[in-house]
Amino acid sequence: MAPSAIAPEDSPERQIFVRKAAVHSRSHRSFGSSVASIRLNDGNSIPQVALGVYKAPNSKETEDAVTAALDAGYRHIDSAARYANEEACGRAVRRWLEKTGTRREDVFICSKLWDADHGYEATVKALCSSLHKFGLDYLDLYLIHSPAEDEEKRLQSWRALETAQKLGMVKSIGVSNFGAAHIKNLLRYATVVPAVNQVEVHPFCQREALVELCNKNGIKIEAYSPLARGNKLKDPTINAVAQKYGKTPAQILLNWNASRGNVVLPKSLTASRIQSNLESFNFQLAAEDIQTINALGSENYVTGSMHKSED
Repeated sequence: MAPSAIAPEDSPERQIFVRKAAVHSRSHRSFGSSVASIRLNDGNSIPQVALGVYKAPNSKETEDAVTAALDAGYRHIDSAARYANEEACGRAVRRWLEKTGTRREDVFICSKLWDADHGYEATVKALCSSLHKFGLDYLDLYLIHSPAEDEEKRLQSWRALETAQKLGMVKSIGVSNFGAAHIKNLLRYATVVPAVNQVEVHPFCQREALVELCNKNGIKIEAYSPLARGNKLKDPTINAVAQKYGKTPAQILLNWNASRGNVVLPKSLTASRIQSNLESFNFQLAAEDIQTINALGSENYVTGSMHKSED
């Protein structure tokens, strides 16, 4: 388990975690499933589709969903301290690894630092708490959940993430809900460029300026709410494309996001939908259909005003 505080440079505890970091970062991983993986700017790989567990309960229902996802071929689970279900996700992952004999390094686990825990020391404690709840020695990805208003504390949190990465407590670090101004400000002070920015992206909220900025700086987009929370499943354009390919509207929306090179985070607790979502990536949209869907673009957020930013 991770140390409860960042240890001095010459401490034995620190050296153990530095050695772990070196071992963890040596190779480009194959996650042992049919899901494509994407290389991040730090050399690590991330499976392109994840099971999102936003608003999932900290109970057997979520454990069953995570297990169903792993059985189906998912190798990426996206949780957060704010979701309050890290324990359920951790139980499911650990039991599945033991049951199948799969290596820990073949399953990608993400969690996030909540706004109330910004600041260097608070970030370290929050990360250690997440590791304890998951029952894991390290996380594959740890994000600042949103750019809380206190800029100084936000930058302190990023410094803590940079140190945690060096210690092997996390493999990759990134941000979530950061607008263009937040990204530019962080890049002025960071020694490590964020590996990802997790934001709402779907055909009705394409965030073109923000995506362009992230791409320019090698920051991978992770698209949450890729199904627009179901609000656009009856859209006539999406349905026409779905009919052409013999797919569901949800599968078209997910495929469109992946076709842009984004990591896609569909959320479901239903085994059949978990499987159906995974089947969204076994076909290729024609260029003209992608252009048709691109033309739908507008800044139509479905997550409310909380995470909007000036782009």
